[in-house]
Amino acid sequence: MDFNDVTRIFKDDLLRLERSIQKNYQSDVPLIPGIGDYLLKNGGKRIRPLLLMIGVKLCGREIDERTIRHGCVVEYIHSATLLHDDVVDATTVRRGRQTVNAKWGSDASILVGDFLISRSILMLAADCDSRIINSVSEATKFLVEGGIMEYSQARKLDVTESHCLDVIRRKTASMMSLSCELAALLSEANLEQGKALIEFGSHFGMAFQLMDDAMDYNSEEDSLGKPPGNDFQEGHVTLPLLHLYQNSERSLKKKIEGFVENEKLTQEDFCCVLEHIREAKSIEYTLDLARNYLEKAKSSIRTTSFAQPEFIKSLDAIADYLYERHTVLR
Repeated sequence: MDFNDVTRIFKDDLLRLERSIQKNYQSDVPLIPGIGDYLLKNGGKRIRPLLLMIGVKLCGREIDERTIRHGCVVEYIHSATLLHDDVVDATTVRRGRQTVNAKWGSDASILVGDFLISRSILMLAADCDSRIINSVSEATKFLVEGGIMEYSQARKLDVTESHCLDVIRRKTASMMSLSCELAALLSEANLEQGKALIEFGSHFGMAFQLMDDAMDYNSEEDSLGKPPGNDFQEGHVTLPLLHLYQNSERSLKKKIEGFVENEKLTQEDFCCVLEHIREAKSIEYTLDLARNYLEKAKSSIRTTSFAQPEFIKSLDAIADYLYERHTVLR
């Protein structure tokens, strides 16, 4: 089974999700549905709602309207954070197109992100399950804290690897883990099942971002959907760059420090750093760490029994897709 098989299995449910996503961002303020169409119809893989759907099936429940609604909530929160992040980082290209802030301006990007969050709150209020509201609130708080941690240490090379991983755990893994936790709550899973699902989501989320960080230094724009070296240009010290810095001689460290402090880097600067990153095998180091997290994810989901264990193959396929995607882009 591969990722395409999974999307075929859940094809009808993903279509229901798309209809819910479109229905719930409608507004009588014209700019909102206009930007919503531009942002949300550009899609992505809907990984987070898909994890939620698979988790529900794994626990032996059908994917009902409540599942679809909470998949929509997770996707709205994710999209809102992208809108806000693009403003903070002054990102101009995402998924091969202009970002909302590049096309409509930073104010519109921030405000529409706020609208998506408000819609999520209203949808949660309609359900009125205090356990779910608490889980979503905690994960969102954790996500924002990760963004603040990243922002406060931007362009700093004295951070540790554990700091980089903590930012990933908060900014990316928290929402992947939330999707799996919601599956457990919606399915009334037992404690062991809930723990296994949450751990899968957390480890998967760690691998997801580490793969993305590696790909930023090792893929082409047409495949990546944004210019390679984007993190480097924006001054983000992700694991490939930190690994290079921590394993360099003093002279190279000074050169890297100069690059990180410079807000007007050239393509030549990026190529110079990329050459050293390849020599230091920093990309391989990052990928190996991501692969370890993927193995932990696969192991964690096998620590207990589920009503429909055949859906473990679907989670395996999504995990494998992460690593295979990088191999193809490389």
